[in-house]
Amino acid sequence: MNKLVKRLLTGTLAFATILTALPVTAVHASGNQYWTESAERVGYIEQIMNDGSIKSTFHEGHMKVEGETAYCVDINTNFKNGYKTRSDASTRMSSDQIADVALSLEYVKQYTATHTGLNNNQKYLLEQCVVWQRLSEQLGWQCDNVRASYNEISQAVQNEVYAGAKAFVKANKGRYECGGYIYTGEGQDIGQFWAKLNVGNAKVKKTSSNPTVTDDNANYSFEGATFGVYSDKSCNSQLATLTADGNGDTKEVEVKAGTIYIKELSAPKGYKLDSTVHALNVEVGKTATLTVADTPKVTETLIDLFKIDMETGKSTPQGTASLEGAEFTWSYYDGHYNADNLPAKATRTWTTKTVAEKDSDGTIHYVSRLADSYKVSGDSFYTQDGKNVLPLGTLTVTETKAPNGYLLDGAYMQAGGSSEQIKGTYLTQISEDGELAVLSGSNQYSVSDKVIRGGIKIQKRDLETKDTKAQGSATLQYTEFNIISLNDNPVLVEGKLYNKNETVKIIQTGIDGIASTSADLLPYGNYRLEESKSPEGYLTDGAKAIDFSITEDGKIVDLTDKSHSVYNQIKRGDIEGVKIGAGTHKRLAGVPFRIISKTTGESHIVVTDKNGQFSTASSWASHKVNTNAGKSSEDGVWFGTSEPDDSKGALLYDTYVIEELKCDSNAGFKLIPAFEVVVSRNKVTVDLGTLTDEYEKEITIHTTATDKKTGEKMIVAGKDIKIVDKVTLDGLEAGTKYKLSGWQMLKEENAELLIDGKRVDSNYTFTADSEKMTVEITYSFDGSALGGQNLVTFEELYDISNPKEPVKVAEHKDINDDGQTVLITERIIKIHTTATDKNGKKEIEAGKDVTIVDKVTLDGLEVGTKYKLSGWQMLKEENAELLIDGKRVDSNYTFTADSEKMTVEITYSFDGSALGGQNLVTFEELYDISNPKEPVKVAEHKDINDDGQTVLITERIIKIHTTATDKNGKKEIEAGKDVTIVDKVTLDGLEVGTKYKLSGWQMLKEENAELLIDGKKVSNDYEFTADNEKMTVEIAFTFDGSSLGGKSLVTFEELYDMTNPDEPKKVTEHKDITDDGQTVTIKEVPEVPDTPKDTDTPDTPSTVKTSDSPKTGDNTNIYAYLAMLGLSCVGLGGMLYFKRRRKKS
Repeated sequence: MNKLVKRLLTGTLAFATILTALPVTAVHASGNQYWTESAERVGYIEQIMNDGSIKSTFHEGHMKVEGETAYCVDINTNFKNGYKTRSDASTRMSSDQIADVALSLEYVKQYTATHTGLNNNQKYLLEQCVVWQRLSEQLGWQCDNVRASYNEISQAVQNEVYAGAKAFVKANKGRYECGGYIYTGEGQDIGQFWAKLNVGNAKVKKTSSNPTVTDDNANYSFEGATFGVYSDKSCNSQLATLTADGNGDTKEVEVKAGTIYIKELSAPKGYKLDSTVHALNVEVGKTATLTVADTPKVTETLIDLFKIDMETGKSTPQGTASLEGAEFTWSYYDGHYNADNLPAKATRTWTTKTVAEKDSDGTIHYVSRLADSYKVSGDSFYTQDGKNVLPLGTLTVTETKAPNGYLLDGAYMQAGGSSEQIKGTYLTQISEDGELAVLSGSNQYSVSDKVIRGGIKIQKRDLETKDTKAQGSATLQYTEFNIISLNDNPVLVEGKLYNKNETVKIIQTGIDGIASTSADLLPYGNYRLEESKSPEGYLTDGAKAIDFSITEDGKIVDLTDKSHSVYNQIKRGDIEGVKIGAGTHKRLAGVPFRIISKTTGESHIVVTDKNGQFSTASSWASHKVNTNAGKSSEDGVWFGTSEPDDSKGALLYDTYVIEELKCDSNAGFKLIPAFEVVVSRNKVTVDLGTLTDEYEKEITIHTTATDKKTGEKMIVAGKDIKIVDKVTLDGLEAGTKYKLSGWQMLKEENAELLIDGKRVDSNYTFTADSEKMTVEITYSFDGSALGGQNLVTFEELYDISNPKEPVKVAEHKDINDDGQTVLITERIIKIHTTATDKNGKKEIEAGKDVTIVDKVTLDGLEVGTKYKLSGWQMLKEENAELLIDGKRVDSNYTFTADSEKMTVEITYSFDGSALGGQNLVTFEELYDISNPKEPVKVAEHKDINDDGQTVLITERIIKIHTTATDKNGKKEIEAGKDVTIVDKVTLDGLEVGTKYKLSGWQMLKEENAELLIDGKKVSNDYEFTADNEKMTVEIAFTFDGSSLGGKSLVTFEELYDMTNPDEPKKVTEHKDITDDGQTVTIKEVPEVPDTPKDTDTPDTPSTVKTSDSPKTGDNTNIYAYLAMLGLSCVGLGGMLYFKRRRKKS
């Protein structure tokens, strides 16, 4: 049945194939009728349904319309050759369906064009299949996977093509203009489809409209600029977005050929947004480029710098200074920086200067800005749209040159309304702010400079001497000078503004005649110095105004040299007077008067003429004649160091002391006291009137010399002798200054007392307040060596009204005057001593550390004198010095006397071990050591028989008491090999601190001989240091006493002083053979029976054999045996089991 069916179907198909393969003759129709035919068979088609079943397999033909390829568009209807009517595909299909089919065909055509291994039939089969697949999906044929037989085209190629076609359609929708025709008539409809590429590429090239600003400037970048691509001019339909890279280039975007529209959506860094809509014509298959230039953001708002005076805060300079011409260095950096990371080199720099500009109201300002009219040097300015601009970045500005008269140091910038002062370099950033570029700070700053300031120093000098020191009592101090401004512009001095010709400061000279200002008082400018007040004692004559300028900061204009100083003439005057004697009013001729300047001490003498008149005026005697000779009334007088000038007075402005001098003319007269006169008015003669001398009175002297301390006429010789001389003076002139001079005389020699080659004298100066006075004059000297001498005081009295020429007016020099005499008596020092031990005892036990204390009472010492008491020990019996180890036993004690009587102690410590039985006497000498290099012995006490000075050294006796026993204190010891005798020894009379050795040995009592064991004496030693005078020690003797049964042993001892180990000294012993305390008895040992011998013990074999029996814990083969046994059992059981199984089986 099946075979029959198959065969029938095969026949039918073959028949159909034959039918369809028959050639047809084409007949062309007119109008829109087109001849269609299936020209030839190209291969087999399998109509695979969507459920996977094969609906049909058929041999497909190559469809053509008028000889051109066409495709079946109805798989479910058979084709018939014939005329068909053509209509546009859009009448039956949507544009998407048309595009789906057309683009699928376009892909297959492109695929087969590059895959040369496919023949034309295979190419047509692939094209037809994609048409059916697209239409099946669109029309619901349910055969979406229709394909050529795999015998025709491999599965792999078909899969690749069909998948590629789908992807191509999806990727290229809109890129092609698609269309087609449908041919309808009898039988199957066929169609033709085409896809024509209809796109080109568009891109944007971004440029800068001002590359001078933007090139190499990191603040400007094209990167990130975005553009919208639109199909309409109103930019409502956006096709794409383009983004520019750093070079300003965007990627290409594919668009339909024709006109598109591009608009910038976001501006790149540093640029303004371009809002223009640009049209661009795009041709098919070509790339159209839109080039647009963006405008960089720059600031047209530049910084204006207004130069002002720092102190006044105004644009008016001080003095002759100027605010014009200040220079500023501007540095532009093409990046945003701060002060810490500014590059070393700027991108561009400019130097500008301040220029004077007048406002509409006439006010002048001094301005600088980045413009050609202000530029001094530097790079070209940045410009945009014909204006100077600044790009984005960093700008610094520094004042690099101050204007004339001003300082750079301390200058600062300040924005209007701000209190912040920007010193040094000002930094600002130009940054983006929306569509603008703006400065980070203000655009107007005032720049304040500090005006140069200086000072003035002027020296006032004396016109006559040209010196800086005033003459007489005049002074160059307190001269006042006005400092006057000569400047058109005001100046600020000490907080106040002064205009031209105003006094800005009054200065005053100091004691040195110098007037000065501080070094920063006067602003830069011109000034005049005028003296407004002359100093005391001077005229304004000679003073002149001085003009000066301040041009350097901190510098004082020095006008102190002679050529610039201001000079003044000192005031000068004269004096005159008449000299007469009292009573007769006799005019005294030839009387000299000394005129003394109280200020300088300069003095000159004027002499009265025959009429007793005198005058210093040049009209009396020319100043130039015998100037200051002072010999006659014709000699001229002139004070000061300048040349005499008869047009001036002789005396300088000063206070003078007028002093009458003694001469023959006034002999016997009491001269008038010196008096003062003041010369203070220029060219005025001061009349002193009549000067009268009174007759003078004689002065008498009466004296009494005594000891200043006691008032006695006798003084004990010493280093500090003080004699006071009480002097009564009668006939003094009250108000006169006197000097009383006195000195000491050696009466017996009638010669001056000399100490160390110098006269012992004294002076007392006083001013008499009455005619009779009593004064005291004291003489202090070293009178140590003057014992037994009589000293007489001599005096002379001087009038020292004129210190340079004292006048002796009285004296008292009588070598035999008892009132003026004192006796210096000898000084005697007595010594009393008492020598004992430390406890005041006169007997001392002999020992190594013997101390004698000598208590010494000294009477007659001189208080304040330094003494040394030297003492030593004497052996009384030998009347010789005590020598220990060849050295004298002596001691010294130094002290300063604080009283005439003192008790001191002097100590002698020595080794007196060998001095038992000796009497020691202490000798002393006392020395005055005021001069340590030459001590003077002033007393001694050396009496060998003086019991007070004597101590007795008694012998040291050490007693020994001993008790010998065994270790247990028994007196009987059993004989044996190890016998020990302990000797307990009590020692009395030891010297504490001394090292001793106790040596003992054993004696055989019966033989009174040393005990010898093996030929050696049985002995022992014990060394110790005494810590008490009485001590008990033990000494043990251990020896072999086996053979000493029945013997009595006696212990003998000797004690040695081991202070010198090399020469031990025996100090005591105890050797009494009959002393029971020292005796022990050795007892016989009783006999013991012999002990029987032990039985012999069998010998132990030298070799012992051990058995092989297992030990607990041995690893023997027993377990192996057990294991073997178990295995045997298992094996046997197993054999039985298997045999049974086999039987059963």
